Amino acid sequence: MRESVFISVIDPEGRINKSEIPVQNTRTISLGREMGTNTVQLPFRFVSGRHGEITFEGNKIYYRDLNSSNGTVVESGGLRGFLHQTTRRVEIQDGALLRISAGSENDSITVLFDTEQGEETWKRIPIGKAPLTIGRSSKNDVVLKSSNVSRQHAIIQEEDGKCVIHNLKSTNGLLVNGRGVQDSAVLKNQDEIQILDYRMIFAEKFLLFKTVAKGVALETRNLHKRVGKQKKVILNHVNCQIESNEFVAIIGGSGAGKTTLMNAMSGFDKDVQGAVFLNGINLRENFQHLKSIIGYVPQQDIIYENLTLRKMLYYTAKLKMSADTTKDEIDAKIEEVLDMVELKEHENTYIRKMSGGQKKRASIAVELLADPKLFFLDEPTSGLDPGTEKNLMTILSKLSKTKDKTIIMVTHTTQSLDMCDKIIFMGPGGRLCFVGTAQQALMFFQTDSLVNVYNIIAKDPQFWEEQYEHCVGSDNLPEPEKERKSELKERKTSWMRQLLYLSLRYAELIKNDLPKLFLTFLQPILIGFLLYIVSEDDIFDIYESTKSMMFALSCSAIWMGLFNSIQEICKERVIIKREYMANLKLPVYILSKFIIQALLGLIQSILLTAVFLITVGKSHSGIFFDSFYLEVFFTVWLTVLASMAMGFIVSSLVKTGDKAMAVAPFILIVQLLFSGILFNLEGAGEWISYLTVSRWSVESLGSIVDLNGMQLRMQEQFPTLEHAAEDFFECTKGHLMQSWGILAGMMLIFTVVSVLLLRNVAKDSR
Repeated sequence: MRESVFISVIDPEGRINKSEIPVQNTRTISLGREMGTNTVQLPFRFVSGRHGEITFEGNKIYYRDLNSSNGTVVESGGLRGFLHQTTRRVEIQDGALLRISAGSENDSITVLFDTEQGEETWKRIPIGKAPLTIGRSSKNDVVLKSSNVSRQHAIIQEEDGKCVIHNLKSTNGLLVNGRGVQDSAVLKNQDEIQILDYRMIFAEKFLLFKTVAKGVALETRNLHKRVGKQKKVILNHVNCQIESNEFVAIIGGSGAGKTTLMNAMSGFDKDVQGAVFLNGINLRENFQHLKSIIGYVPQQDIIYENLTLRKMLYYTAKLKMSADTTKDEIDAKIEEVLDMVELKEHENTYIRKMSGGQKKRASIAVELLADPKLFFLDEPTSGLDPGTEKNLMTILSKLSKTKDKTIIMVTHTTQSLDMCDKIIFMGPGGRLCFVGTAQQALMFFQTDSLVNVYNIIAKDPQFWEEQYEHCVGSDNLPEPEKERKSELKERKTSWMRQLLYLSLRYAELIKNDLPKLFLTFLQPILIGFLLYIVSEDDIFDIYESTKSMMFALSCSAIWMGLFNSIQEICKERVIIKREYMANLKLPVYILSKFIIQALLGLIQSILLTAVFLITVGKSHSGIFFDSFYLEVFFTVWLTVLASMAMGFIVSSLVKTGDKAMAVAPFILIVQLLFSGILFNLEGAGEWISYLTVSRWSVESLGSIVDLNGMQLRMQEQFPTLEHAAEDFFECTKGHLMQSWGILAGMMLIFTVVSVLLLRNVAKDSR
């Protein structure tokens, strides 16, 4: 039971008076103008003699306006209500604001209600014509120590007799009275300013602030979701409250809506009715402002196995943290999160060599880099042995208590739930059946084991849902007003910065997989020799043998390009989804893959062309150059690039490498059948051939070596036999440029299509 509460009164002139009020022996705190009769005196003429009262009933707190003259605006849990000429009471939470006003800026006060003593008291700083700066840097007037706050985030200054706050193109924006400020806003007396989870109040040319954030409290209001043509309910009007810095487990049987509830709470699932509030801010309305303080670890690991842990954290920091974050700040943050997850001794270990529990902690470390205040984990203990599971639960509990993090996880295990501050029991149909401690759950369900609760709920989930609703009751503010569209745009991130670090990360991943890299470069050398072995002595002199070899060379390039890329996206799909939630630009992601794969393809094309042509030992003049070597190489490289982009389409479409490889043979068969070499194509077959890489690749190679100018093998015996020229292999600069242009166009179109297909990653279920 709490011993005291804290009430701070901000008067019209910006002064603040804080009172600690013992509540062990009282159930009511009265507020009003009269001296002696009120627990908290508010000596202002626009406040009634006995204006209102705060009452305590069990774990709930209520405010009642006592028919005051000017009423009370109550802001709590994201809802705002005006109590006037009524004695109706409403439930309030820690951090609630009570505003009393006579209708003018000079006649208004704000009462802040807190249930715990914060780490610091409210500070006050004057605002004048000189800018008052707010940001992460120690050079600011108000320093907010969070990596999600920009180095210089905002300024407030007096302009034409009014105080104006300017958003300095900050990464994560700011709110005034719960509304996003894109550029600037004029401040009125008693306005509340929020930057992430930091809270400030403007009062008569003063800024009142705290530089230590209290943490994030979460409240859900009537969350409801239906799916499918039958409109099946998978989340049934869920209402619950989670206090700041609590460690909470969502448990229940399969299909009970655990992950659905967590996705709705996190704001990443937009297709849910109802509302979620973080510290009183509507999450959906202000998602762009708040998503940087939300961490999410899916069930699958979100780490690259071919990187060391420190390198993984370094690239993640470069992609997630503000662009103005210095190297020293990044290094300090990496050290901090390594200590948090107890992996400091493994910082230079390749992730592939870590145990399952260490990999799970590494995934958590990746999310901790962005300093989230609200942290979601989907079955983090899945597949872990009991000892490792208990160790992970201990770490999570410690994070919530020592690092100001509210942690919510979905789990099936019940061994260590006593470490959680709350358990949320979900029943079939997405029904909320209980919220409370493990001990309270045993009492509520009248059992001696939490394992038994699964079967108890499964027998009659509706009954237990109703029982819990009856126990908690409801005395809340009115339902929130209709959802407003956020004025904050999606935060801008530098595509050049993302491209640089995505490319560097991908290059390092390839470099660290030496066996695969060795095979990548050995493959074109072996293929080049094999092509030489099957080539005939009259190649580049006789039409038939040369045409066959150009077709084989084209197929080899298609093979290399396709198999270089066909698994490169789908194998990272879980990581892509999480990074996409955190502002990863998908076109930049694909481009980073394209750049590195293009460089690999360049080396492969050089090796393949050089080995084949040098071993054959023949050369002819080309269309643009004295020798056709360079033109053949460029055609092979374009073929590799177009095939690589075709592989990206498959890799963006499927979810696993196995499925991608199952599609690969079909793609190769299409390239073979409709190349125009094996069969004479007419009608539909000819139209299909226009869409194949093989047709334009062979056409380019045939033009370069001048197949039309070569002798047919039959002409050696029948010199009078004519070799009819084919439009396919017209040996002119214009025709070759057209074929090259089509290959380049295919490469571009395939890449764009892969980006569009990859956008579906946001819809992936776990």
